[in-house]
Amino acid sequence: MSDKADLKGVVCAAVTPVDAAFRIDAARLAHHCDRVLSDGCTFVSVFGTTGEGASFSSAEKAEALSQLIASGIPAARQIPAIMTPVLSEAAEMLAAIEAQDCRAALVLPPFYYADPGDEAIVAFIDAMLERSASDRTDLVLYNIPRFARIAYTPALVEKLLHRFGNRIVGVKDSTGALENGLTLAREFPGLSIFTGDDRVMPQLRLGGGAGMIGGMPNLFAADALRVFNAPAADATEPLRRAAARRIEVVDGNGGLVVIKAVLARRYQAPGWARAVPPLTALAPDALRDILAALEETGHAFGPEA
Repeated sequence: MSDKADLKGVVCAAVTPVDAAFRIDAARLAHHCDRVLSDGCTFVSVFGTTGEGASFSSAEKAEALSQLIASGIPAARQIPAIMTPVLSEAAEMLAAIEAQDCRAALVLPPFYYADPGDEAIVAFIDAMLERSASDRTDLVLYNIPRFARIAYTPALVEKLLHRFGNRIVGVKDSTGALENGLTLAREFPGLSIFTGDDRVMPQLRLGGGAGMIGGMPNLFAADALRVFNAPAADATEPLRRAAARRIEVVDGNGGLVVIKAVLARRYQAPGWARAVPPLTALAPDALRDILAALEETGHAFGPEA
């Protein structure tokens, strides 16, 4: 396990391009990851919520991860997600992440069963570590109760730290609630606390947070970096207003499928717009109004030069 000092900045939760059979298109994903890293993102996090991670098997994701690294995306700049309630699948994914020496793993709690209790979550992660034979990969806890129905509360984080020590290095708090992130930063100063929400990042940074892991850097990495690097929250007010409007436009029209549709235009590659069922691609006639709304926030999306 390595020093946690580097676990900060803007991390792009990358969307996942797929082919016509809904298989991961690793070549296009590598090109996209290279672009956001070149734009200044500290890390990429593949196969999370924005990356439709729950729609692929661990074997598919492990193979794609191997192809990403073979294509030149450094393992040291990747924080792949583990997005499954199936113990064997979680262990398989963690084993693949460790075999590639990725910087860390982003771990969603096992969803489906409602309110299993804190000790059950600890037991799941314990069994995942044992079955995967993982002994060095850092773990970032992924707190997104809107989807997982289970929250990494301060009490649960404390229990995980007690059981696993410095294997737990951070939390991605995707509640969108500033006070939740600030509480985590205050109670766990030794952890890297990330938000998933651009609007929360300035205040969280001032409160000891590490930055953000989110989907909007797929499109707006430069603005997110300006917010991250600003010396004070009030210096970012125009960018925060733009970020709020962008989130409203993207989330209000389908979330990740909007990001994919915009990237399809940017890359001049219609296949980028595909989503894995049960998600459906954005209707082509909806994109014009979405692009117009995004352009009003100061960013135009013409084809990539």
